[in-house]
Amino acid sequence: MDEGSSELRVGIFVTAALIIGGVLVFVIGNRSAMFASKVEYFAEFESVDGLRAGSPVRIAGIDVGTVEEVSFEQTGVIRVRMRIANDSSAFVREGSTASIGSKGLLGDQLIDITVGQGEPLGEGATIPTSEESLLTSFLGDTGRDAEGIMRNVNRATEGLAETLDDEQTQRDIQDIVHNLAVITRLVHENDGTVRRLMTDPSMADDVQTSLRSIRSTSNELNRTVAGVRRIVHEVERGDGTAHELIYGEQGVTLLTSLAGAAGEVATILRDVRTGDNNAHELLYGDEAGDLITNLTQMSADLRAITADVRAGRGTIGGLLVDPSIYEDIKRLVGNLQRNEILRSLVRYSIREDAPREPPPRPEPEE
Repeated sequence: MDEGSSELRVGIFVTAALIIGGVLVFVIGNRSAMFASKVEYFAEFESVDGLRAGSPVRIAGIDVGTVEEVSFEQTGVIRVRMRIANDSSAFVREGSTASIGSKGLLGDQLIDITVGQGEPLGEGATIPTSEESLLTSFLGDTGRDAEGIMRNVNRATEGLAETLDDEQTQRDIQDIVHNLAVITRLVHENDGTVRRLMTDPSMADDVQTSLRSIRSTSNELNRTVAGVRRIVHEVERGDGTAHELIYGEQGVTLLTSLAGAAGEVATILRDVRTGDNNAHELLYGDEAGDLITNLTQMSADLRAITADVRAGRGTIGGLLVDPSIYEDIKRLVGNLQRNEILRSLVRYSIREDAPREPPPRPEPEE
């Protein structure tokens, strides 16, 4: 046997082994849990959208089995036989539904089963189905929401079409369009505020300045409100005088004292108004008039005396106004200081007027 034929046989064997291994990997990969115990279920659809034997079966998005057969029934429905792993069949319960799904928008089809809330379905049971389009199955809740939106849009447009068919509505729309045309023509032809706002840059600047002023005022108001809020917060939670007066015992004491003082003042005023006392007599009695007359007369006398003194009349007026009297008194005092006899006489008079100490008592003899 030559070397070339041996290498050929080895190459053929290796190639066949690789092919068989690839086929096994493909088959086992498409059939999850191939050797696990499985439970058989059925589902009936009006259309399977390309579903075939070997397609995966999912529960809540997890592969749990495969489709074994897809066949027509005599009634025209399509009956799908599937096998699900025994440990996952417990989630196929009353309330579960089967629907045609897809791995992607253009991917392979599959059976998607929801988890029910009732008792588990027995082997061979037919699972209720939910018919969905491929796009709805792929998009999930988004697709269903889009379908609902489209239905609402269709209903709204149908109602709008019926409304537009009404003659009164058509006249109203024509009036609105006509009024808009008149307004736009007036704005274009007349030099009004709206046109200036659209064409005059200076007016636009003024409007912007006004808006900035309003914004600044609003900011100032916000800061003022924030300051007031901080002050109120400090008064509520601080330990200052305002907090103590409002929330502390000193505030209660102060209010009590003010109430007492107000009561005392009210009592005094009531006694003055209704009582028999000097204050009542001065305010409401006959002596009050005499007192006011005397005070008025005394004020007039004081005014006359002050006028005489200012005019230099009388001794006090002369002393205050006449400078010669001041000079005479000054010379007299100077002469008294220089006269020894008068000075000795003044000192003697002072000594005589001063209190004398009592004579000492004799001490008793022992």
